[in-house]
This record gives sequence, structure tokens and C-alpha cells, in this order.
Amino acid sequence: MPSFRRNPTSSFKLLAAFLIITFYLILRGFTGSESSGHKKRHAPLGAQIQYEGWRNGSGHADEEKATQVREAMKHTFSKYREHAWGYDDIKPVSGGNGTSRNGWGAFIVDTASTLALMGMWDELELEVDHIINKVDFTTAYGLVDPFETTIRYLGGLLSIVDLIDAGTVPPGIITNSKRDALLAQAVTLADKLAPSFDTPTGMVWPRVNFTTDEGSPDPPSVYLLDPSKPHYKNPSIGPARAGSNILENRVLSRLTGNAAYVNNATRAWAPLVWNRFDTPWPGMVDAPIDIITGAPVGRVRHWDAGHDSYYEYLIKIALLAQGDLYTHFYQEVWTDAVTALRHNLASRSAPQDNHKKQHVFMGKQDANWFINEQSHLACFAAGNIMLGARFLNHPNFLTLGQALLEGCRHAYASTPTHIGPENWSWIPKFGYDNATFQPASDRQLRELSDTGIWMVNAQFKLRPEYVESLFYGYRITGEERYRDWAWDAFRAFERHCKTKYGYSALRDVTLKGDESNWKDEQESFWGAETLKYLWLIFKDPSVGSLDKWVYSTEGHLFRMIR
Repeated sequence: MPSFRRNPTSSFKLLAAFLIITFYLILRGFTGSESSGHKKRHAPLGAQIQYEGWRNGSGHADEEKATQVREAMKHTFSKYREHAWGYDDIKPVSGGNGTSRNGWGAFIVDTASTLALMGMWDELELEVDHIINKVDFTTAYGLVDPFETTIRYLGGLLSIVDLIDAGTVPPGIITNSKRDALLAQAVTLADKLAPSFDTPTGMVWPRVNFTTDEGSPDPPSVYLLDPSKPHYKNPSIGPARAGSNILENRVLSRLTGNAAYVNNATRAWAPLVWNRFDTPWPGMVDAPIDIITGAPVGRVRHWDAGHDSYYEYLIKIALLAQGDLYTHFYQEVWTDAVTALRHNLASRSAPQDNHKKQHVFMGKQDANWFINEQSHLACFAAGNIMLGARFLNHPNFLTLGQALLEGCRHAYASTPTHIGPENWSWIPKFGYDNATFQPASDRQLRELSDTGIWMVNAQFKLRPEYVESLFYGYRITGEERYRDWAWDAFRAFERHCKTKYGYSALRDVTLKGDESNWKDEQESFWGAETLKYLWLIFKDPSVGSLDKWVYSTEGHLFRMIR
């Protein structure tokens, strides 16, 4: 059972006690409340999320395309196995290796659920044996990032256990003793992460020192990578860091019978969910947030990077554990947050000289300024909104999600490689006189005139968010265009990113057929998410069904708790 320190400073103790009592009284008031105006869907064994026209086995697989995606995963795994086994990353251009995630073999843990779904049993067995016999989660290279460690490592371990328990992995592949050893590794890791919750508010530290078992502020390297990152009096984090561990810890509590894990995750995001600070948009929080006081130190509001998975997990925890105490209130907060996005952040692009079509994108707000810029990461929101729309029977939200997905599709279709950039901007059609950005170069002016958007950062990092939302779009609406768009994306990845040693990030999505454009980076989410979602789009809809499984922000599957 994990132990959690208490801060020795008496004022911190009083503040913590005040917050706990306040949250408790607020929570009691919300217990049993329903999402206003929206009828929830229920099913005996889960939820009713997927397209109803597929009932009784009427869905179909495109096995030819699914097989090609599986071959891409085999290429990805085999090259890692040959050249970087046990390391966190492979360098897909040079064939080198790297230790970017504390040295526990991030690729191995993060991709295991993909191998299990795809039935790559030999490869899965190699990964499971390595996790059990070679990985020591009690020590780490460098400070540990609780956010990345939870979504990649802890989520990956728990997903494999769930897939084994559900029978997705045949009993002859992974024995019961190996299953138990995987869960034991998850417990070890979660217990080592416990000091991250040791703050007066319960919000997580930016880092954990596994040697001293203490929380830690951001290391200097964070500011070297991003010189624009502000320094605050106390450590401060975005909503995603505070609120992206509730799914994983809820599953761990179910598997172990130890409520400490979900209790700590609930306290970690309580200052956001039960926000005691004024905000102009109900459901959305101002950030960054001071982890000592719980107060916002900025006035930034959006669903983009750094904020994203907090909003994502509000609806997903309600789906995962519909009978839990606070899930109805989580649904209300998520509904308010989508409404705020719809009225304040969704932006229609203005027609341009050579591109008259308008598209819907999602900006950000910083105090009084509207930031007319979207990242590839924000494309997740389209799928998340469609998921919640289906769950809560909210057709207007479904329309919004589809419009945002079309916007991301346009970001892909508008480049010569047909791969979307890391960030792009547009001129809002109306309503945003104080929009922040304008084209700053001849290239950006040409892009705006020809496509209605311009690239702010032309890199591609093998990110999954676009194809993730295509997965939700296809599974929820049954519209074949989402499969077509997914196939377009996969062919572009094969054409421009495939290397001798894997698949490479790109320096510039406007450059075609130039190997100098490869960046020699391949994040583990390429195998954990991007290829997984592409493969699922072309498989029979019963595989990894949204009626039975909830996908984490890293693409790991967890069984719904009913």
C-alpha cells in the first residue's frame, strides 16, 4: 500500500485541510445530480457509442488495408528489436537509440497493447518478458515526469492486464503468473509516483525524484528547451498535468482493490473540477495553476497542448466508471467546457483569394487576446467531442466535432505531402478583432492565399491526434469518408516517413521526396497510437469496440466498469 507524505509546514496543513473540507462539502452537493437537459445512454455491458447500423455484426473490415497497417507495425517493431532493444527510442534514420523516458524501454511498454490487438503474439511475448524480467521501476535515469510516465508506462501496463483479463490475449500466450507480474510492475511504478501528489492542494509536482522519493519543480532543461516558459514563485502546471491520471489510477484501484490510487487522482484534479476561482467561461479553467495554492497564475484558456487531456478525461472517466460517485458531475463540467469551446474558441476561417472554402478551427484565449493558432495535438478534440456527443445524446456537439475534424483534414490535404503540420494559423472570418497572428513571410502569405491557412511550425512528429479522431468519427457515425481520409494519411506516412530503421518525423511537410527532411526521431506514440488507430479504422468495428472499451490519451484500452 503506498504511503503519502504530508507537508510539514503548518500553514500548508491548514490550507490542505480547508481545501479538503471545502471540496467534500461541494461534492456532497453534487452527488446524484444529472447532466441537465441531456439523456444518457446505457447498455447492460457498457455503453451505446458505436454506429447503430452495425448492430448484429453488420460492420465490415477492410482486411487488405488493415494488413498493410499491420505490416507497418511489424517494420516498426522489428527495426527497434534489432537496433534499440531495451532503450526508450530508436533513431529511425541513423539506427541509433535514445533514453528519453527514464530508461525503462518506453517503446516496449507503450506499444504492447497495440501488439495485443493486432495479434502479434511472438512480439508481445518478447515485450512482456522484458517488462517482467528486465525493467526496474524503482530507479530511473534522471527526474521522472509523472504525466508522461502515467500515460505511457502505467497506462500501457494496465491495458495489457485488462486485455489479458478480457480474453483478447489467448491464455497460452501470456500465463496467469506473467499477468500478475505485469500488475505487480504497475503497482511498483504507481507507488514510486506517489510523492508527485504530495502538495497542499493534491495537484502533482512537475517531476519526481525516484532517488529521494520527493516531488520536484521543472528542471532547468525545460526552460532551455522553451525559453519563453515563464518562471513563477511556486511550481505551476497546466490542466493536463493535473487531470490526466484519473483513468489510469481508477483502473489500478479496480485491479488491486486499493482505493488510494483513485483517491489521489481525484484530489489532483479537484481544484480544476470544483474550481473556486472566477472564470468567464463555465467549465473551463485559467492556467497555469500554482500547485501550492491552487490559484491560477495566468489567464490562458483552451483545449490545446498543456490543457487538452484534462477535458478529454472528464467525459472518459464518466464512460469508464458510470456508477462512481462524481461521474454525473464530470459530465456536466465537460458539457460546459464544450459549450465554452463552441462559443469562444471555435473559429471559422475567412475566404481567401484562391481558396473560398471556409473551415472550422480551434483557437486559444490568453486574457483578452484570441490566439488564432491550432496545433496538431488539438485535433484530438474532434473525436473527444463526438464521443461525448454520442454518450450524452447531444447532436449539436456531434456536428461541432465533425466540423473540427474536417478542419484537421484540411490541414493535411493542403500540404504537398498531404501530412498536417505541427501548428497552423488562419484569419478568423468574424468575431475576433483582436486575433493575434498575421502571416509574417512571403511563404505564409502564399499559403494563406492558396489554402486559407498558413503554417506556423511545418514539422510533423508522427502524431496520432488526427487519425485518432478519424477512428472516433468512423466508429460513431459509420461514414466511409473517415476511412478514406485515414487511408490517405497512411499512404502519405508510408511515402514520406518510412525509413530503413522505422518511421521518421519530418522537418517540413511541404518538402517531398527529400531524405534530408527526415528528423531522426520516432516517439513511442507512433506505435502506441498512430498505427493502432489506423489499424482499428480498417478492422471490424467489434475489435476494440467503443461500446466496451475506453481509450486513454495514449491510446491504451481500459474495460468499462459496470
